[in-house]
Amino acid sequence: MGLLMESSFAQRLAEAIENLVSDGIIINPIEMGIQLVATVVLIFVVKHFFWEKVTAFIEDRQTIIDKDLNEAAALKEASNALKLTAEQELEDVRKQAKKILDNAKNQATDQSRILLAQAKDDAAAIKKNAQRDLVQEVELARRQLRQEIIEVAMELSERVIAQEMSEETYERLIDEAIEAVKQS
Repeated sequence: MGLLMESSFAQRLAEAIENLVSDGIIINPIEMGIQLVATVVLIFVVKHFFWEKVTAFIEDRQTIIDKDLNEAAALKEASNALKLTAEQELEDVRKQAKKILDNAKNQATDQSRILLAQAKDDAAAIKKNAQRDLVQEVELARRQLRQEIIEVAMELSERVIAQEMSEETYERLIDEAIEAVKQS
């Protein structure tokens, strides 16, 4: 089977070469040699006159690319450092803001306690003053009542003296005086 395939391949190759020759594609050895010599001469000319310039250009370009890559890496490191610094500063600012808010809350609580204590003290003072005023008013009312009782007693005495009275008249006058005091 292997031989059969090889002979079939060889047959097909021979047919393909025959078709090329018959179609006008002919390999000319002289032309092929000229092309080969021209290619070798071109390689030597390029190597002799241009190779150093081309390699120098490529090396310069490689240097520029390496420099750009190094700068990019340095910028990335600097950026990361700045990012870390900014994050730390932001955290510090947050801590300070929280501390300020806590202080403000504590001050507000303390101020509230102070105001509440002052309000209680003021209320106690007002109550004490009101009680003192009430005591004074009661005392004043008692004095006035005593004064009125004295006046009524004097008036009764004057009436008793002015007329002789019986015990019933005297009791009636005292009841009237008491009623007069109650009404005033």
